[in-house]
Amino acid sequence: MQVEGAKIGLSDAETVMLGLDRLAPPENLRVERAQFEAAIGGLLDNIDATVLRLLDDAGVAPEAVDTVFFTGGSSGVGLLRSRIGALVPGARKVEGDLFGSIGAGLALDALRKFG
Repeated sequence: MQVEGAKIGLSDAETVMLGLDRLAPPENLRVERAQFEAAIGGLLDNIDATVLRLLDDAGVAPEAVDTVFFTGGSSGVGLLRSRIGALVPGARKVEGDLFGSIGAGLALDALRKFG
């Protein structure tokens, strides 16, 4: 949970302190956004490739995308947003509920499937 908090914090701040209170003695680790972005770079490369493959499979040119809807916690990561934005540069960026929409969607799907 602390790592998730650090990820969220790095969306707005250049550095966050990650409390490692389970260590003996407890430690605080300073995490910089640049470290985080370097760590997720390979994952973002995979996301870029997936988005481009999706557009190609759908026969949609990146320039034809008019809106990108960001939802879910990881969509708050600035580097992810900028990379997606670069793939579809003309698209309007719309933000959903970053922390509740995925759970709400799963609940609605469960209601639909199981009553």
